[in-house]
Amino acid sequence: MEGEGDHRQKASRFINDGEKCIMKIAVMNATKLSIDPVEIAAREIPGLEIFHFMDEGMSYLAKKEGRISGKNMARMVNLIHSAEELGVDGILLSCTIFSPYIDLLRQCTDLPVVAADIGVFEHAARSYQKIGAVVSFEPTMDSVAWVVQRCRDQVRPDFDVEIRLAEGAFAAAAAGDIDGHNRVLLETAAAMIPGREAIVLSQMSHIRALPVFEGFPLPVLTSPPVSLRLLMEGIEKTKA
Repeated sequence: MEGEGDHRQKASRFINDGEKCIMKIAVMNATKLSIDPVEIAAREIPGLEIFHFMDEGMSYLAKKEGRISGKNMARMVNLIHSAEELGVDGILLSCTIFSPYIDLLRQCTDLPVVAADIGVFEHAARSYQKIGAVVSFEPTMDSVAWVVQRCRDQVRPDFDVEIRLAEGAFAAAAAGDIDGHNRVLLETAAAMIPGREAIVLSQMSHIRALPVFEGFPLPVLTSPPVSLRLLMEGIEKTKA
């Protein structure tokens, strides 16, 4: 998995500074599908403790209202404040629908905050010009488009991204049909092979599909290891 060696090394540096300590990260989830992906990546990082905060009402409201409303934003802020009460070191947003509001949410806490998809797309922009992006939760389409534009503004002006919805993948995963979910992601990615240099699986939950991409002709990037590494770097800076 991409970046594993890097984030293992950074975790070890943090642990070995003075007394051994544990880096505590709170993960904000709008769907239970994003919990396991974070755990999969975190298992490779010694001394990392993960606290999951869940509010599926946030994804429900986003789909129902077609936007992130004020009351939905308030739900996220409440989760962040709950995490602060536990004394965590940083916050990871696994719910990509909130990525366009990352700067606003950072004003609600003194802790480092990283949005999972921003990290992986910035990494992709530094490495490739033309990529394909797979999305399985329809409200995420707008937030991914925002992240792509952010990358053009801050990383690479000629960043060329084709965004496609893997129709039916989210419903399949929610119903427990993981094989069906993974198959739709693979089919959607395969349709973008011509003219692309790499594929980004845009959502945290997509990491579980990596086994079906074995032998895929393009590099396939996922957000959990990249975003955790970025957050760890931010935490290290606050502890320095």
